[in-house]
Amino acid sequence: MGYSLLDGMGVGEFVTSSTFSVGGHDWCINFYPDGDGRHPGYAGAFLAPCGAVAEEGVWVKYTLSLREKGRVLRGSTPQTLTRTFMSGVDMGWGTTKFVHKSYLRRDCFVIRCELTVVQIPIVQMMLPN
Repeated sequence: MGYSLLDGMGVGEFVTSSTFSVGGHDWCINFYPDGDGRHPGYAGAFLAPCGAVAEEGVWVKYTLSLREKGRVLRGSTPQTLTRTFMSGVDMGWGTTKFVHKSYLRRDCFVIRCELTVVQIPIVQMMLPN
């Protein structure tokens, strides 16, 4: 689907990418072509868990970048974030100022997500009998 079909769908409305799996969890990207109303003229992008997240949370480091023809799109700044996604709490993390809509002139672009899920080892103490 091209951007021209998404532009004007409404503030706060989003489209969701296909689900992808990293670190034993399912993820997706939510793209807000008309933003969320806090920053008029900007489109937003958020990484979101798709499915259950462990009770203790999932710690991730990720970068969202907007690409066109294999390069970072002029006018966009890749966003690198480190967050802990908590069970039942998080709908996603990202930025409402992902790119100014004036830079989305062509009808085709890619949102690239570089995602690392950090596995924190659980240490249990063994008490002597």
